[in-house]
Amino acid sequence: MKKFLLAMALCVCGAVSAEEIVLDLANPNNPVNYDESGVWTNVYKDDMISSQQFVFSHGVTSPTSFYGFVPSKSTTITASAGMDDQFGCMAKGGYAGEGTPFFVSYWDSYTESTQDMYSCEAFTPNSYYAVGCYVCNSPYVYYTIQQGNTYSKKFEQGDWFKLVVHGVDEFDSEVGTVEYYLADYRSQNPEEWKLNNSWEWIDLSSLGRVLTIYFTLESSDTGEWGMNTPAYFCLDRLTVSTDKPSSIEEAAVATVKAYYDRANGLIRVESANPVEAAVYNMNGALVMNQYVDGTASIDMSAYPSGVYVVRCGGYSVKIVK
Repeated sequence: MKKFLLAMALCVCGAVSAEEIVLDLANPNNPVNYDESGVWTNVYKDDMISSQQFVFSHGVTSPTSFYGFVPSKSTTITASAGMDDQFGCMAKGGYAGEGTPFFVSYWDSYTESTQDMYSCEAFTPNSYYAVGCYVCNSPYVYYTIQQGNTYSKKFEQGDWFKLVVHGVDEFDSEVGTVEYYLADYRSQNPEEWKLNNSWEWIDLSSLGRVLTIYFTLESSDTGEWGMNTPAYFCLDRLTVSTDKPSSIEEAAVATVKAYYDRANGLIRVESANPVEAAVYNMNGALVMNQYVDGTASIDMSAYPSGVYVVRCGGYSVKIVK
């Protein structure tokens, strides 16, 4: 993954006033360029997107395939049940209105299983309390469910397609999931069937305090190679909050401060107690470790750009080099 200009820092210290952080792709941290059709020009490049305190996963597996999140402002809907609709949204824009930016998200289950990673992941430099997000169906998914195509069936009674939102805390433990049905034909009464075509809010507060939120998809239409329904959804206004209760556990975490000094290529670590700081790549392999008693600097200049996890005792933080 290529580097991008984002100062990532973790500073856990004392209580702070409550503040909500809301994804706003109209004001990203770095310029996002769109082509004439309203799609991000870097869609087929190894890159990542940062906006507000969030960093969103994105990568490519071939010159014409990607995984993760893609900014889009496309208003085009062909209703073809084909990939010409893969960068659209049934709302024809973000939550702010038609033609405004939103995320198209593609969940790549194969890449996720072979590379031990989350293909649709959003993370922050320090942990926050999950609040919620808006989601909407991709036209590719919507018309595939409505009409069927070569690879996927037309939905009938009993079928369903759902988004699963996972929360991961600062100790790298999954703390919970929230499910949302983008299509729900389980009722025996067709009048009760649901096929999402507008932005709808998902309450994520049950996830509690998280460092990472990642997304997966499930469908009743599965086969030998996994899910047949196209693995797309649209995302906007992901929201987290700084509001958090004080506790003994949080007081212990507050003794550690770690951040990436981009100008000098160093990870700076400060700890009130002796601790071992270990750096891992996104495949879980140990890159280096160093004993810290007070302060220490970990030289990252010889390592490639990408996402790393720094673990100090029982605490962890992600940095982007």
